[in-house]
Amino acid sequence: MIRLQDLRKTFPGEDGSPPVLEIGELCIQDGEQVALLGESGSGKTTLLNLVSGLILPDRGRVEVEGTDLAALPEPARDRFRATTIGYVFQSFHLLEGFSALENVELGALFAQGRVDPARARRLLEEVGLGHRLHHRPSQLSVGQQGRVALARALMNRPRVLLADEPTGALDAATGAAILELLLRAARESGAILLCATHDERVASALDRVLRVEELR
Repeated sequence: MIRLQDLRKTFPGEDGSPPVLEIGELCIQDGEQVALLGESGSGKTTLLNLVSGLILPDRGRVEVEGTDLAALPEPARDRFRATTIGYVFQSFHLLEGFSALENVELGALFAQGRVDPARARRLLEEVGLGHRLHHRPSQLSVGQQGRVALARALMNRPRVLLADEPTGALDAATGAAILELLLRAARESGAILLCATHDERVASALDRVLRVEELR
């Protein structure tokens, strides 16, 4: 479960900038597939980053699987994120010096200190990249890079799967394929899927829609 309580996040700015995000209470149950809908700048990515523990709130509680992330020191947050949360970033954040297979394997190395090459290969095969295992990101299309990022996010069997505009940079057909892979992965593992998007069509494919502007 994800539970947010009395949450407030403000980034430094001029003239006392208003909070980017302010939430009284929000609960997301295990297995739910939830769309965060909103325009650019509405706080969707900020909310994902708070749930992942990449940033901390100014005030409030961010509880994931019973753990209050705001109460953990940074090394513990990093370990928790690596073992519990899979994150498909908007810009994918693949490492150019590594192959597709190595990028996926790194997800396990950060979490467990050891690699399961067979699982990494299997995940890439499942997302249709069994023939691109040893290609570097620059040798892959944008859609293929998105598939590598998804495989990496799934490497550690996360209980929470986060996706930031996963179809935003893709053509309609590739975007639909990535979305289907996300939904299937979450459904098969029983993980929470929290997907930030500005696309109503993407949002309609998930179980529940939360409009970020209305969470205040």
